[in-house]
Amino acid sequence: MLTAIILIIVVIVLAYSPFYKKYQLFYLNKVGYWDILIQFLVIAGINFFIGLKYGLGALFLLIVPVPLDIIFLISMIYSYFRIRKLKRK
Repeated sequence: MLTAIILIIVVIVLAYSPFYKKYQLFYLNKVGYWDILIQFLVIAGINFFIGLKYGLGALFLLIVPVPLDIIFLISMIYSYFRIRKLKRK
């Protein structure tokens, strides 16, 4: 439990570090719109794995998104607008 709390604190500190911000800008400039495709492939892969593991009963996941899908969709939309903003400059 203590290890998990420490790891969460480390991740939060790293997310707001200047090094990570520079890495994000470098990554978005290098990868561009492919970043959105990568996120979509992660969603499709997770849903495909769940479909294989739980069978036809898991087909409802294609209609009702799980919380992880919602997080990735929001991230994809945010990435799109960020990349578009960077490409304009």
